[in-house]
Amino acid sequence: MAVGGMLLLGLQHAHAQVFVDGTTFNNFGYVSNYDTHTEVTGAAGSAYTAAFGAIFDHFESATNTLRVNGAYNANGNGGSTDNFNGPLGSPGTQEVSGTVVPNFSTLVLKNGTASLFNITNTAGANVFTQASFQNGITTTVRGNTSAGELRFQNGASYTGGSTDAQHVNGYVGKVGNGAFNFPVGSGSDSRILSISAPASVTAHLSTAYETSNVEAATAVSDPVESVFTLGSWDWIAGSPADDDGLAITVSMPDVSGFAATANLRLIGWNGSEWTDLSGAANATGTTEGSTISGTIPAGVSITQIGIGSIAPPLPVTLVAFDVLSENQTALLSWSTTMETNSESFEVQRSIDARNWAPIGSVRSHGESSSLKEYKFSDNAPLSGKNYYRLKMIDNDGTFAYSRIRTAEFGGVLALWPNPAVDKITVRTGVANSVSRIQIVSTAGNVVLERSQPNGFEGDQAIDIRNLRTGTYIVRLILPDGSVNTHRFVKK
Repeated sequence: MAVGGMLLLGLQHAHAQVFVDGTTFNNFGYVSNYDTHTEVTGAAGSAYTAAFGAIFDHFESATNTLRVNGAYNANGNGGSTDNFNGPLGSPGTQEVSGTVVPNFSTLVLKNGTASLFNITNTAGANVFTQASFQNGITTTVRGNTSAGELRFQNGASYTGGSTDAQHVNGYVGKVGNGAFNFPVGSGSDSRILSISAPASVTAHLSTAYETSNVEAATAVSDPVESVFTLGSWDWIAGSPADDDGLAITVSMPDVSGFAATANLRLIGWNGSEWTDLSGAANATGTTEGSTISGTIPAGVSITQIGIGSIAPPLPVTLVAFDVLSENQTALLSWSTTMETNSESFEVQRSIDARNWAPIGSVRSHGESSSLKEYKFSDNAPLSGKNYYRLKMIDNDGTFAYSRIRTAEFGGVLALWPNPAVDKITVRTGVANSVSRIQIVSTAGNVVLERSQPNGFEGDQAIDIRNLRTGTYIVRLILPDGSVNTHRFVKK
């Protein structure tokens, strides 16, 4: 629907091209677009407005779905809803582009549970009432930082967006004086950052999760002695006082190879060094999803949030640890990216995750700053579920434990057929005993994921027709964080 003059759309329906050029398009009813895209041009007077509960159903066929170079104000009196339903109603990537920020009242992303929604608009996108994440990963352009963020205005909220399969890979902003959980992550892992209520109704705070630590890890202030370098949160305060006294809690990656729980601290970069924000131990653990909290001091400019320790670095930076059950053997493998004064890895096994016994030892490389890989086989596992962990021992006798992995023998967790052509069935055992299923390539990439926070009720049939021929690992992640893994071949 090319618009050449002012259009007031009430109870009528529109199903054609929406191209707003030099005029105002007022939606007070219902609009749907099945053409290639919707565009508001940069010509003088170009504007889209929506109010009084209006609906815009986006079925545009082009990936670059909504192109906003003029005013797009869908937050008029009574609000409106923009539904992004996928290309022609089918799952697929959709996008908001342009140079002028679109103002959404209610933004619903339902373009496919595994589909990307990309915000490439250089001014980002504003949400005034609610966003509903029903898609896969939502992205912003990281190079645009807070200017290109998904921005929640004062009082706006969201549903969904808080899982590894569904979050914002990029910047999220929040305006106002309400507490907020930023639904950020890496694109494969959710890393939520939560804040208390800012003092000012105009406070503007932004963050994005980074899979590295961009500031100097060796520049620390007492009592911080070491910095976790595999994950941090970029932090931007719109004005210097916006984050004064703000309480922050983050959902951590796995830091079991970095520090003991009691030594962990939330830290902040103040422009020259990392400073302690926690003040005392408060981490809930070292496994993925554990939380840690701190407070930003008034008058201190913090530009990055990280995880630190009040103890020297552990001898080993453990980046992977997996256990596979194959026939009646447990195959353990792990890798490190840093070893300092390291002596060995003691492999320990348990039947109840409380009482542990050593079953072997592997000599470490001692000193290394490159990727090192290790393997160990348990040829006589116990019947039922076996728990495994590594005791990483330093030359001076200090040690730390890895996260726990599991393998089951003669039990109920299994998959079939193997090899498989078009689908596999995963037996999840007792109802609600498995909360997440991942299929991982030999390169370590998660190629398929299914999650149910409360646990799956029964066997899960998984379509693998889109997977390439080769060997894959199925990870069954239990609610307690332990992982059971199985290998299968896709023919």
